[in-house]
Amino acid sequence: MAKKTREFIPNQVFVGIPWANVRKKYERTIDRLEKKYPLHFTIVGRDDGQDAQALFEIIKERIASSSTAVFDATGGNANVSLEYGYAEGIEVPRAIFLSAHKASTKSALSSPIISDLSGQRRIPYKTEKALLAALQKYCREHDYTKRFEQALSIALKGRATGSKKRGRALALKIVHTLDGKPRMRRAELVQNLQAKGYKEDEVDSPLKKLHSSGVVKRDVGRYSDARIA
Repeated sequence: MAKKTREFIPNQVFVGIPWANVRKKYERTIDRLEKKYPLHFTIVGRDDGQDAQALFEIIKERIASSSTAVFDATGGNANVSLEYGYAEGIEVPRAIFLSAHKASTKSALSSPIISDLSGQRRIPYKTEKALLAALQKYCREHDYTKRFEQALSIALKGRATGSKKRGRALALKIVHTLDGKPRMRRAELVQNLQAKGYKEDEVDSPLKKLHSSGVVKRDVGRYSDARIA
């Protein structure tokens, strides 16, 4: 029997983290990353309002719909180990990050959960600044980032520096407006960007170029949709 191909959103990255310890650190870091890179980092947490069983179903769906996944194994968190195991089972490309700070290392040694991931390659960091640097490298090496940068290089070729900067900012806004969505009405996408000060024709031109380069899919027709490709 042929193996079913997993369908996922190409720019989406699932983030599995210990909720109490490092969440704020990741949220601050992700805010900075999404201003520079076309990746959407998605975190599912217990404050979403679901019970434990419903929450895990959402987590499984979010992992399965992500192109890759990042897991922080600091403290040997049981939920992170479970999420990592699920991602491994459905063959989602994944990376493990681990705080090398002395206090974090001591707490990890007392936990049996961390041993579940001990045979896997880990990316250590000691400070939030080091975490940002490691995740920036992760972003640059991501397939979608590479395709996005190549598309921009073609779309903005020959423009003045100021025009390139504005064009890049708009392209990022187009992609991030589509974050986490299987598809969106083109009209809704345009309205979102008009609210940020862009005109419809100003949005449509780069949207067509991103479509031509294969990083965004834009259907034709009055009620056309757009999505990450």
